[in-house]
Amino acid sequence: MRRLFKPIIVLIILITAMVYPSLVANSATTCFKKGEYTSGFNKICIYNCMGSDVAITISNTQLCPLTIQR
Repeated sequence: MRRLFKPIIVLIILITAMVYPSLVANSATTCFKKGEYTSGFNKICIYNCMGSDVAITISNTQLCPLTIQR
């Protein structure tokens, strides 16, 4: 029984190491609306994404979403 314990642990570590990058890559951050302004026929929506500002451009007739996923 003790002989199998070490290879099983190694196998679990290897599988975790292979799966972890895809889990991190697929994770999304929720960004919250910070402000907006109009520029010509466009509206620029500003979001706070974990301390960084991110902007999206939409039509000036649309409403900025309260949150976006990044």
